[in-house]
Amino acid sequence: MYSVFLVEDEIVTREGIRNSIPWDRTPYTLAGEAPDGEMALTVLQEVKPDILITDIKMPFMDGLTLSRIVKKDQPWIKIIILSGHDEFQYAKDAISIGIDEYLLKPVSSADMLATLEKVTRQIEEEKERITNIETLKMKIRSSQEVMREKWICDLVTGQLSSGDAIESARALGIDLIANSYVVMIVDVVPGSDTFSDYAVVKSIISSLVKEREEVLLFSPSLEKQGLIFKNLSRDSADDTVYSLAQAIRFETERNSGCRVSIGIGSMVSHVGEIVDSYADADRAVRYMSLTGKNKIIGVSDIQWSRRDNSRRKEEGPVVERLRFAAREEVDDIIDLYLDVFGRKSLDVADSSFFLLVYNDLIEIISGLVEEIEGDPQQAIPVSLQHDLGDSLADSSIPFRGQLRNLIEMWILYRDEHMNTRHNGIIRKAKNYIAENYMSQDMSLNTVASFVYVSPNHFSTIFSQEAGETFIEYLTNTRIENAKRLLSCSAMKCSDIAYEVGYSDPHYFSFIFKKNTGISPRDYRMTAVSRDPCACP
Repeated sequence: MYSVFLVEDEIVTREGIRNSIPWDRTPYTLAGEAPDGEMALTVLQEVKPDILITDIKMPFMDGLTLSRIVKKDQPWIKIIILSGHDEFQYAKDAISIGIDEYLLKPVSSADMLATLEKVTRQIEEEKERITNIETLKMKIRSSQEVMREKWICDLVTGQLSSGDAIESARALGIDLIANSYVVMIVDVVPGSDTFSDYAVVKSIISSLVKEREEVLLFSPSLEKQGLIFKNLSRDSADDTVYSLAQAIRFETERNSGCRVSIGIGSMVSHVGEIVDSYADADRAVRYMSLTGKNKIIGVSDIQWSRRDNSRRKEEGPVVERLRFAAREEVDDIIDLYLDVFGRKSLDVADSSFFLLVYNDLIEIISGLVEEIEGDPQQAIPVSLQHDLGDSLADSSIPFRGQLRNLIEMWILYRDEHMNTRHNGIIRKAKNYIAENYMSQDMSLNTVASFVYVSPNHFSTIFSQEAGETFIEYLTNTRIENAKRLLSCSAMKCSDIAYEVGYSDPHYFSFIFKKNTGISPRDYRMTAVSRDPCACP
């Protein structure tokens, strides 16, 4: 099925297209509609249709402005423009934007279906072109491109000093100087054809960023793709990065059999700090090994701060293993930890060594708990921190067991503490929707503003945490309240539409039937037949 979104300010035209096409007997589904470009934009971020049908002349935001934004943020969407006969200049502008088809009003259902079939063929041809591995193999990279990628990999892993990086960047034709940097890592979870999937994802990302001079693309490994965003303002960075991340995930799922996990690093201001943003993005990707893959997570989402705990450099690998530890890895981590102290086994006679190791591990775990803004006293009971006693010297087995207990307590606390920030945002957003769903101005943007998160970031975390998109949740809330009013009041269907947040009663009826399978009128008749006293 191909999803279609309609934007038209003329109610008669909008209803004509909606009602004249037998959507349920075609390979298309009408995913939504809006009366102007401004309202459409917020919904399009959620719906992500395959095809957009839009009028050119509309109030607030016209079709051309809408099309420019959509082509930039969601380049996979095919756009069909509707126009009057006297708008030739608009038609020329549409062609320059990259509009896929142009229809003159009035539009018959036959013409509309023929045009939809035409752009559908374009979608399928593009999918075939993207997934054609032979075509990908023909795109052999030049030695210059190989050198550029190798150089960027050296930059993000800290193998170049700031001075060397800036100087060598010029030689490679890379404009590195910027006022900000953000690193994104795309980790590919392949399907059945591993190599092909890696190649397809790389091709998809390359096509999405080819017109973006502010993005540098590199491959830290076969299964990962990296992007460095430059010169993003603090006000727009969050939305820009999450918008591209959504596009990458959507295009990957649509054109391949694989999934992607996307980690987003922190914004930094200096070339020498790019390595920190890369480490943050990598940390977010590894975090998904605990919470589930096929997500988009920024380092700010996991409340995991970079901090210098002034521990010995040798303990770094232990700290990293502990940070993302699974229960089955505990014994391996204990062995790695003892290696730091130069011990392969435990000497039962050395109780002072036992105490040293045990207290040092408590310090490390306490630091990790603080990193996720937790309370070490809650993570590790005081009795374990201070009442160790002489029992550790009895045998190496209880001592190892004590280390295991400490690490398992940390794992349990970390897992229970995860996503508390997201849970709070989602809970606050759902409460706001419950109190304001009847407002016709309710949108993704208004709720995102209420919870102090950018629209694209909010859209991402809402769908990941709630299991449905914002639009689906809002629609379900409105439909459930409409059901209640249909069952328990004598209000007219048109008044109920306005009451639950719809400005167009006909569109309300369309959405109601699409979600329930029957019209509002039939639903009321069924409810009354079940309970004759339901309506006053």
